[in-house]
Amino acid sequence: MRFLICLILLGLSLTAKASPSEDFFILKPGELKFIRTPGQQFSPMTQTTCRDRIRQIMCLVKSTQNPVGTRQCLPGSESFADPVEKIYDILPEKIQKAFCGLDVIYVEEDMEALAYAGIVRQEPTKGVVGSFMGIRKILLEQAYDATSVFGWKEQKAFGIKAAPFIHMPEGPRVEVALPGSLSALQYVMIHEFGHIIDFSNKANDFVCPAGETCKLETGDMAEYQKLVPVPNSWGALSWKNAVTPKDGYHFPLWDSLCFYGCNKSLSVADVEQFYQELAPTNFVTTYAAVSPFEDFAESFTFHVLSLQGDWSYQIQTPQTAYSLDQKWKNTWDKKSWMESFYNQDLRYPTPSN
Repeated sequence: MRFLICLILLGLSLTAKASPSEDFFILKPGELKFIRTPGQQFSPMTQTTCRDRIRQIMCLVKSTQNPVGTRQCLPGSESFADPVEKIYDILPEKIQKAFCGLDVIYVEEDMEALAYAGIVRQEPTKGVVGSFMGIRKILLEQAYDATSVFGWKEQKAFGIKAAPFIHMPEGPRVEVALPGSLSALQYVMIHEFGHIIDFSNKANDFVCPAGETCKLETGDMAEYQKLVPVPNSWGALSWKNAVTPKDGYHFPLWDSLCFYGCNKSLSVADVEQFYQELAPTNFVTTYAAVSPFEDFAESFTFHVLSLQGDWSYQIQTPQTAYSLDQKWKNTWDKKSWMESFYNQDLRYPTPSN
């Protein structure tokens, strides 16, 4: 997973390229290519609304693959719009606007992650000219509750492999109640829009320090660790560099934290110690501690959910219960930063199709 973080930093700092980081891609114009079904009558944004456009941008694809290259939207793509439209209807206006910037929402038959997002950008110094999202098909076929989905995901961090979306008794238990929730899709989509909004507004901003040479093209982890967060950027709150947390938040078990593509991971035996170490940090969830980008997306999701009404996110281990929604309320530095960020005039991608 650390290698994937390096790839996205390479894409950010040098030329735009296909670069996955956990669940995010950076593409350059011409790399996002798809063929709509004959039944999808596409209307430019000047002739339709963000909501009406959802049905036109759904794209069921045959196999999971890197989004670079031409992908054929299969018959029935439009039918997956219904659950997405329902989520759109309950989201705040600022998130609804982000739908306008989507070129396509891929419906993936199967993949390890729940979803992914990406942007299209010509150069790192220029604005975002398009965006896209991919969602695991099963989440659109059935309205899975958030407890089942995020409990299953949380247990992945401890090496537990189970069928979607099953809680195994040996792992931590998760209880999530979302405000006005129709399904876990609400959380998933806010999280992915968090990534898009992060990169569209440079919430996370890492630079090579003056007088330093950062040879990112070598792929050497040490080179990426030279990148430092710009003062007052999101990353400056918790991250020493683009890969590693600040000393106060770099707890012992952090080095084994991994969800996808893991060479090593935590084990069930680490559950109690892990949450004891995570609790005093300002990472609102386990996934937030993975990278500055997931840190932002998870915190953004918590902020938006808090705006929507009462909700709760609990983790239960055999010995202790942790209230993550309460932790967010008490994480003053990040909560204040996110409120200020969210209340500004946010930039959104302009769809390239």
